[in-house]
Amino acid sequence: MIKIHKAVVGSRYFNITNVLVPLVFVIIGTIYRFFIGGVYPEIFVFIQAWLMIYEISTEYFGYGAIYRKNNFGMEYLKTSINGMDLVKKSMLSDSILRIIRTIAYTLLPGILVSRSVDDPAVIVVFALALANVSVWSVSFTRFVTMYGFLVMISSPFLIVGLIIDVLCINKFINAMPVIIALILLLAGGVIFTQIFASKKIKESYKDLM
Repeated sequence: MIKIHKAVVGSRYFNITNVLVPLVFVIIGTIYRFFIGGVYPEIFVFIQAWLMIYEISTEYFGYGAIYRKNNFGMEYLKTSINGMDLVKKSMLSDSILRIIRTIAYTLLPGILVSRSVDDPAVIVVFALALANVSVWSVSFTRFVTMYGFLVMISSPFLIVGLIIDVLCINKFINAMPVIIALILLLAGGVIFTQIFASKKIKESYKDLM
């Protein structure tokens, strides 16, 4: 499925979003957290906010380019018998890759400063919250072609994610129940994204009639 996803969104987009940028985030985060050592909760949340914005924005340059007005990418895929099946498999791969990369560039640097947090499980919460924002937001922005509108639709997911981070890092709520809830929510997000996207794709065929 990875090869299919790479073919649908383009190798440049795939390599930048799934290899280059996550690697840069991990390296910068590791260097920063290694030399700084202890970090304040505000820094954790600030970094998470920017990572969430980045994850939301990647959709605009991936599938957004396919659906953009006057772009015949989707119409071209519709002429193929297997075209839409390839898109569905690509979207599933995208959801899985979003989970892997968000957890990677949150957990790997975070391990080095786990002692700076009263409850190391909070770092896991941050990783899962970021993954949820990334997966759930694209469920509703996958077919949006205007960046400003995309950010506006994604804002509620970003705000909820940051609220969860703040509550956990300040020990207003216990991290472990939140982790379980976020894992279940993440699984639901992947399933919902596929169902919703499939429905939108089927409806789009009416445009050809």
